Amino acid sequence: MRDFRGMMDTPPIPSQDLAAALRECELKYSMVFENADIGIFHIAENGQWTSANATAAALLGYNSSDDILAAQPDLQGKLFVDLMHRAAWQELVLVNHRYADEIAVYTHDRRIIWISLSGHRTVDADGSVGFECTMYDITERRKAEMALTRAKEQADFANRSKSEFLANMSHELRTPLNAIIGFAEIIKDQMFGDVGQPQYVEYAKDIYDSGHLLLSLINDILDMSKIEAGKRSLQEVTLNIDTIVLSVSHLVAARAKEGKVKLNLHIPHNLPSLRGEEKAMKQILANLLTNAIKFTPEGGSVTLSAMIDQDDQMIISVVDSGIGIAPEDIAVAMAPFGQIESALSRKHQGTGLGLPLTKALVELHGGTLDLESEMGNGTSVTLTFPAVRVVRNP
Repeated sequence: MRDFRGMMDTPPIPSQDLAAALRECELKYSMVFENADIGIFHIAENGQWTSANATAAALLGYNSSDDILAAQPDLQGKLFVDLMHRAAWQELVLVNHRYADEIAVYTHDRRIIWISLSGHRTVDADGSVGFECTMYDITERRKAEMALTRAKEQADFANRSKSEFLANMSHELRTPLNAIIGFAEIIKDQMFGDVGQPQYVEYAKDIYDSGHLLLSLINDILDMSKIEAGKRSLQEVTLNIDTIVLSVSHLVAARAKEGKVKLNLHIPHNLPSLRGEEKAMKQILANLLTNAIKFTPEGGSVTLSAMIDQDDQMIISVVDSGIGIAPEDIAVAMAPFGQIESALSRKHQGTGLGLPLTKALVELHGGTLDLESEMGNGTSVTLTFPAVRVVRNP
């Protein structure tokens, strides 16, 4: 067994040495306190500042620590811009023993600055309660954040205003354009007799075709704006998907034939119906098929299929063997007015709203649109409509 008797007889540290060690510790603490890059201060429970370093004094616009202790800004209620913050600060420190927040305070010359304030509860030897705190200036950061918030709010307001303006312009834009198309059709087809010059018929046909293209582009823009403005509602009926697909395939068949692209349709004969809007559903499928045909080179194929999955959801997919989309470009393709540059895409005009508008219309039905693609290996678009929209045929 070890003998601890010798250890018990260790001579005590001389009092003068202990006093010197304490003075050295106090000197080191004082140097840290005075030279710190952040404001450090101590406040009594009644709000009286009992100590503050030079950084804290300078931060609040005072010439020295003595000046801020003489002014006692917190005790006089001149420190916190919002006095509720002062009450909450003291209450939280007393209850939780710690506090940290970003608050607005007044400087000596009554400027408002923002500080990051943190502190903890202290108890002195005599039992008196106080708060030891640190703070640093975050005014520039807060100004930048507020400027960014204002800019975002202004951009959101401008975007809403734009969407509402376009949504309300539907009649004003479509009416004169429909008149142009109608009169061009009359001249093109020479409904009231021979025009006389073949060139005029050609020009009328150009006007008619250009008008239809412009109307299509305007319709896309107006439809997207209505959805963004929350003004697009659905006129729901029970839809036979087989009939919808057949109708849309007739619309795109000429384009597929012209581009020498094979169009495949796989719809089960017993596929349930779907609760939705006929116009929107035709627009969805027409957009997807047109896009797929547009970006599929000669000899390629586009396949549309539909099925009910194990969760009773209706799945409609459009798969092509086209040029595909690079992973980094998918987000661009799905963004309104986003257009991806390629040799094939430059041959075709458009607003870049096809996919975003289709996605928005699918989401109006409570569904989702997922796109998968790879450069040179085609694109697959999958639409999923919830089970609540599936109507079982009697």
